[in-house]
Amino acid sequence: MKYVVIYGSRDIRVEDVAVPTIGPEDVLIKVKACGICGSDIHRYVGDRFGRRLAPYPLNSGHEYGGIVTRVGKNVKRIKVDDRVTLGLNWVRDGMGAFAEYLRIPNADERPIRKVPEEISFNEAAQIEPLIVALNGFWGVKPAVTDRVLILGAGPIGLCLLQRCRSEGIEDVIVSEISPRRLDVARQLGAIGIDAAKEDVEERVHALTDGEGVDVTFECAGAVPTTKQAVSLTRRRGRIMLIAHYSKRTEIDPEEIVSKNLVVYGYGSYAENAFEEAIRLILEDKIQLKPLISHEFPLESAKEAFEVALQPAISVKVLVKPTV
Repeated sequence: MKYVVIYGSRDIRVEDVAVPTIGPEDVLIKVKACGICGSDIHRYVGDRFGRRLAPYPLNSGHEYGGIVTRVGKNVKRIKVDDRVTLGLNWVRDGMGAFAEYLRIPNADERPIRKVPEEISFNEAAQIEPLIVALNGFWGVKPAVTDRVLILGAGPIGLCLLQRCRSEGIEDVIVSEISPRRLDVARQLGAIGIDAAKEDVEERVHALTDGEGVDVTFECAGAVPTTKQAVSLTRRRGRIMLIAHYSKRTEIDPEEIVSKNLVVYGYGSYAENAFEEAIRLILEDKIQLKPLISHEFPLESAKEAFEVALQPAISVKVLVKPTV
C-alpha cells in the first residue's frame, strides 16, 4: 500500500509498504479521506510545536474517514463495512492515516466512532477538528447576547463561527489575513475584518462601541493575534486559546489582571462532543463541505502539504487514497 512519511522539515515521501496485519483485538480501516491539520503542518515544517510529540520519521494523519475492512476475532464493537472515524493515536501506535490502510490496535478500547450514511467521508474527515471547535465553544460558553471575536478563519475558526451562529449569536466578528478564508467566513455569516488591510483594533472598537468583545477565540496561533485577544476582550471577558504556537509570544499579565480577564487553554474532548457534531451536521447547522478547498490523491502528498502551507489559497486540504 501507499504510505506517507515525513522525514524532516519539508521532506515528505510516499512509500510502498505492506498492508498492516491485524491481531485478534485490532481492526483494519480503508482510509477514504484524511485532512491535513494545522498540527500536521507544524510537523511538516519542523517548527517548535511540530517537533514536540514524536521524532522523525512519522506519519501524523489523524483527521480521517474510512470503512472497516477487517476485524479481529475478539472485537465486539466494530464490524466489517462500518463507516468510522476517530480512535487513532499515531504517536503511540506509530501509524497515521495518510495511508491507504490504517490499523487500529485494541479497537474496543479506542474511541472509534461510527459515522451515519448521510455524512460523506469528506465530512467524516473533518469531524475531529469540528470536535476541537465544539470543546472550545463549551469551554467558554458564549451567551446569545455576547459579542464574539474569532481570530483566524481556518477550519476550527470557521466551525466555531457556525457553532456560535447556531446558538443564535448574531455579532460574530472574524479577523483573517487570507482573502479566501475571509470570504468563506462572510458566506457563513461572519462580520469580516480583513486583517491584511484594516486596523483590527480600530474596527473591533468601532463595532463594540469601544468596549471590546465579550468572548475571544484565538485560532491563529500568531504573535499579533495573541496580543489582540487580550487587548480586544472587554473587562471581565473570556479568552479561549485554541491554536498551537510555532513562536513564543509576549502577553502583558497586568492587562489580564487589571481587566479581570478569564483565559482558557483548550483542553480534552467532552464526552458528548461526537454526538453533538453528528447532530449539528445532520441538522445542517454546521456545514463542512464549504471548508474543503483542495483534494489531492495520496501520491501527491508533497503538493497537498505545500498548498496547505499557504492559507492565502487554502482552507481545508484533503488527501484521498485511490483504493
